Amino acid sequence: MISKLWVENVRSLVSREFEFSPGINVVSGPNGCGKTSVLESIHLLSQGFSFRAKELKELIRWNSDELVLRGEFEGSGKKWSRGLGVAPRKVNARQNGEDLRSPAGFFGCCPAVIMQPSDMELLRGAPDVRRRWLDEILCFRSAGNGATLRAYKRILQQRNQWLRQFKQDGVAVGGGELFSVLTEQLVDLGAKLWAVRVNLSKEISPIITDYYRRLSGGADEITCAYKSSILKCLEDSDSETSELSLSEEAFMEAYRAKLAELEPAEKALGMTMAGPHRDDLDLCISGYGMRSVGSQGQCRSAAIAMRFAAVEVASRYLEKPILLLDDIFAELDLNRRNAVAGLIRDKECQVVIATPQSEELPFKADTEINL
Repeated sequence: MISKLWVENVRSLVSREFEFSPGINVVSGPNGCGKTSVLESIHLLSQGFSFRAKELKELIRWNSDELVLRGEFEGSGKKWSRGLGVAPRKVNARQNGEDLRSPAGFFGCCPAVIMQPSDMELLRGAPDVRRRWLDEILCFRSAGNGATLRAYKRILQQRNQWLRQFKQDGVAVGGGELFSVLTEQLVDLGAKLWAVRVNLSKEISPIITDYYRRLSGGADEITCAYKSSILKCLEDSDSETSELSLSEEAFMEAYRAKLAELEPAEKALGMTMAGPHRDDLDLCISGYGMRSVGSQGQCRSAAIAMRFAAVEVASRYLEKPILLLDDIFAELDLNRRNAVAGLIRDKECQVVIATPQSEELPFKADTEINL
């Protein structure tokens, strides 16, 4: 949990200090006063990245040279402090007074899960939105998964660079030998990533289904499955889809064969056409994809169920996360409001809620912060 937060020059916030209780903390105030920026600051110090900005310099207040964040945290009988300074061309991250290589070093000690109205994109958005959500949860399970993700993205970028150069010039630096090495590295990392993603999807699918049932009052049910062309090839080759058929070795063999088949097309297009970076998480209701047939209420309930699944995984493998709620109750009907409130109480996480009207919340705050 976070106990104190100091914010300086973060978006509309000039200089503020906040104290939080272990229970439900409500940050209220008019639109544009910086409520979401408080949640974003907590998320940044907890997870090491922003849930709104692609680059941290976007958080710097207009006409300011840099932003500064400091936080005090507690968990598992320990206390620690974190600090972050962001200038247009420099980022400094510190924990307990020691420099970190990047804010990514914050990840893992005190997880945070954000719920916000834009979570509808988890259902309506492109596959990359769901992949990012899945990969974040993957990192809750193991720091090694994060290393695998970073390595895969690096090799993918290098292989795509080689393919783009080959498309343009008919030759590329390193020639066919380098391309073969990059392809084999991609095969190895891709297989590792598929193995852990498929395993995670098996774990979270029943969790998402259960939370959705509770949120919808049992009116309907959803299913959730990992969707991949490689996985489909393996399933087609073994109708029983045994655990052996989904091993890293099987993924490697199938991926290697797929890339060999696609090599002429990849060289013509200048891009890698198959791999974990093109997969999706398929959520269906009554056998149809929710992205196309789900109603607003159904998609919103499914998105909340996905966020609660993240809370569940973080609690299993790390510790209970900080639950950040950005004005989510305004979009829910009475039954869903009460269901979400019940789930929040059951989780017994530290909660920080941003809302323009605290009196309309379905529960009482332990700490109220007015902006």
